[in-house]
Amino acid sequence: MIYLSKLLPHLLYPITIIFFFLIWAVVSKRRLPALLALLLLLITSSPIVSNQMIAYIDGQEPKKSIEDFNAADSIVVLSGMISPIMTNKGIGYEWGDPDRFFGGVELIKAGKAKTIIFTGGIRPWQTKIKPEGQILAKFAEEFGVPISQIMVTKDVLNTQDEARAVRELLTQNNTNKIILVTSAFHMPRASKLFQKEGIEVQTYSVDYKTDITDINPIDFLPSADAFYMFQLSLRELIGRAYYRLIQ
Repeated sequence: MIYLSKLLPHLLYPITIIFFFLIWAVVSKRRLPALLALLLLLITSSPIVSNQMIAYIDGQEPKKSIEDFNAADSIVVLSGMISPIMTNKGIGYEWGDPDRFFGGVELIKAGKAKTIIFTGGIRPWQTKIKPEGQILAKFAEEFGVPISQIMVTKDVLNTQDEARAVRELLTQNNTNKIILVTSAFHMPRASKLFQKEGIEVQTYSVDYKTDITDINPIDFLPSADAFYMFQLSLRELIGRAYYRLIQ
C-alpha cells in the first residue's frame, strides 16, 4: 500500500504531465501538445506562482513563540528531516531541514512537557538504515536532553502511522496532551490525523517555506527551485485530499 500511495501522486505531478505531452507531440507530430508542455512548464516553474502555492499550504498563522504554549504531556516531533549518506566509516546522516528537531528540543528544554517523542519514520525499501526517530533521539541526547525524557515510536511509514504509534505510547503512559511539531505546510493534515486518534493537540509549526520578500522581476523568470516548490505544494494538497476521502 505504501508503494501505491507514493506512486499515484506522480501521475499528477507537472513533470509527468509534461513528459506525456511531449510523447504525444512526437507520436502525433502535432505542435499543440508541445505548446501545452511548454506552457505548463512556464507556469509551474514560475516563482510568482509557486510562492502563492506554498503560501496557501503554509497557512496564514504566524510562527508561535515558545511562551505561547501551555504545558503538555509530550512533545511530538514528526520524521522527515534527515537523509542517509555514505561516509568513509559507513552510513551516516545529514540534515535536510532541522527546524522540526530544534523546535522540539527548544520546547522540551523550556519545560513545556515531561517527554519528547520522535517518530520512527522509515520506508520499506530502506533496509540498511535506522528509523529516523532513533537517530534523532541520539542527537537530542547530545544536545542535552536527558535520555529519561526521550521516547521513540515503533517504525512508521506515513503520517497516519505516526499518529497511531504516538497514541499507543500515550495510552501506555495514561497521557493524552501533546505539542505537535512539524513543517507548516504539513501541519493541517498532520494535526487532523492526530486529533482523529483522540489526542489533544497544540500545534507548533516550523520550517515555513513562504517567501515574504517583495515581488521583483526575478519572480517572473522560470526557476528549478520554483518548480520543486510547486510540486511540493501539489503533493501536500494531494495528501490532504486523500485523507479527506478516506475519513
